[in-house]
This record gives sequence, C-alpha cells and structure tokens, in this order.
Amino acid sequence: MKDGRKLLPDGWWLRMEVSAAAALAGNLLIRAVPWSVGSLAAFEAAMKPATARPSAFMVVTLFTAPLAEELLFRAFLYGWLRQCMGFWLSAALSSLAFGLYHGNWVQGTYAFILGMILAWGYETSAYRKYPMAVLMHWAANLTALAVFGL
Repeated sequence: MKDGRKLLPDGWWLRMEVSAAAALAGNLLIRAVPWSVGSLAAFEAAMKPATARPSAFMVVTLFTAPLAEELLFRAFLYGWLRQCMGFWLSAALSSLAFGLYHGNWVQGTYAFILGMILAWGYETSAYRKYPMAVLMHWAANLTALAVFGL
C-alpha cells in the first residue's frame, strides 16, 4: 500500500477467529436455552425467508448484512457514541441496538453478544476499522451457516 500499511491491521486473523468462535458458542447457547414458545415462534417466523429462498438468504447473510449492518451499527452508531463516552458503554449501547434490530429475543440475544465482539474488533483495529468489522461479521455468519446450516 502507498502509506506502508498492510491491507488489514495486525491481529486481523485473531479477530476473525474470535468472531467464528463466538458464532459457534452463540449458536450452541441459543440451542441450549429453554426459550418460551412465543420467542421460538418469533424466531421461526424470522427464519421463514431462509427456507423459502435459501440462495437469496445466503447472499444477504454473507454480503448484504455484514456490509450494511457494520456501516450502521459500528461505523456510524458506535463511532458516534465513542466520541462522547467510553468503550464499554458505547459497545453495550450499539450492541443493544444491534440486538433489538434483529426483532426477536433469540436472534437479539445472539446479536447483542456478537455486537460486543464486533465493537471490540472495531475499537482495537489500528486502521481500516469498518472493513475489519465487516470481515469479522462475515466470518461469524459463514461459520454459523457452515456448521448449523439454514
């Protein structure tokens, strides 16, 4: 690169591995929690498009969602919050918004935890913070799809 920097900051591989491990742990935890009937029904309703159009779901899950969600929740919201408060509060608030955005308790709980990890990756990247967060999100989604399917 012209500025002497590598394409991605040091530690990028660790951030990807942490995201993938979080996706595994989060999906296992979600399966272990005794969710209420209403929570499971809301989750199943949210997942209906995945079974109806699996190829479109994969494109959204692997490309559209990481690009759009990281722009909104990490680059804009977390970045804005971080200007006026510390890491933990900024990470928690942006992750709470990320969880609520998913629209049901099952996905929202998982998204909150993943959001905290994505905020950590964004915060600790020396440069190219947004691309790093997108790659971490992609690694988590790819891991979840590869291991657990649709």
